[in-house]
Order: sequence, then structure tokens, then C-alpha cells
Amino acid sequence: MKILLVRHGETDFNKNKLIQGHSDIVLNKTGKEQAIDAGQKITDFNIDAAFSSPLKRALETAQLMLKNSNNSQNERLDLVTDSRLIEKYFGDFEGSTFDEYFKALDTGSNLETIEKEENVYKRAHSFFLDKYEDYNNKTILVVCHGALIRIFLRELGLYPETRELIKNTALNILRFDGSNFILEKFNI
Repeated sequence: MKILLVRHGETDFNKNKLIQGHSDIVLNKTGKEQAIDAGQKITDFNIDAAFSSPLKRALETAQLMLKNSNNSQNERLDLVTDSRLIEKYFGDFEGSTFDEYFKALDTGSNLETIEKEENVYKRAHSFFLDKYEDYNNKTILVVCHGALIRIFLRELGLYPETRELIKNTALNILRFDGSNFILEKFNI
């Protein structure tokens, strides 16, 4: 299965370096433009299925990408949301600055409301295992969130040795054979 794994477009929270998590923030003007432009990234792929986090920023990104690619002509292509693709829950830190969050991580204080990374990985992995059953020789588009993508790739040992973050509307291309994931392209 070929996986086109994409982070959503920019929101005002991204622009202002605030933590979103499960907060349902919409795309800003730049984010909408990014999503439209990102449609070109998937034009050369024949997408068999499209999935998104149910959060507005991811869902709208997926809709705009599909509409602005050759895949919009595919009448059998539905966009399906799946709650396993939702962003990591940052608990009490949603709406906080990244500096506030990193300071709490350093001190180990007030972290009990934050979703554990192993849980984020497990739900993402569960999603891909389920989709492999129906799409093992197909190409799927998955639009979700930066922390989820980073955690998933790191747990698999596929996140490049870099401090580079997943950019808004970045495309990551993976192959999955039912057992192993291979990262073909990162953050393009």
C-alpha cells in the first residue's frame, strides 16, 4: 500500500505558535492557499481512497487538495474521516505557547492531562493496519496532523535525524507491506 501522508494547512494557532491538539481550529487564508497548492503534489498519483482527521483544519485541507488535483475527477473517491487520525491531545496546554509547553516538559509539571505518545502511535498504527486489509495494492491519501506524523514516524524509526518539523501541507510518502513501513519521501 502506498500512503500519501500529509499535514494540514496553516491555522492562526500555527502562525502564532500556539498548541492546537484536539482544539478544532480552522485554516486561515494562508492555510487554504497552501491546501489548494498542495493539490499539485498529489496530481501524479492515482488515489484509490482518501482519509482525514475529523478536525476542520485537516478535513478542509484534504477537500481542497482533492478538488485541486486530477483526483477530483474520480467519482468513486470519497473522503472519509477517522478519529484515530486526530492530533495528539495536549490537555491543559491546548492554546498555550510552545515555550510554556516545553518549559513544563523540562520541569515535568502539569503533564498528566497530555496524551501519551505511545497511545498516539497505537491508534495511528491501528488505522494503517485496518486500511491495509482493503487497500494493500492501492494508494491512499491521509491528511492529519504534525505531532501525529512525527510520533508515528519516530516510533517506526523512520523520522530523519533532524530537528526539522513537519511543514504545513508537507507530503510524506510511505510504503506498507502489512508488516513494514518504508519512508520514500519526507516533508516535501
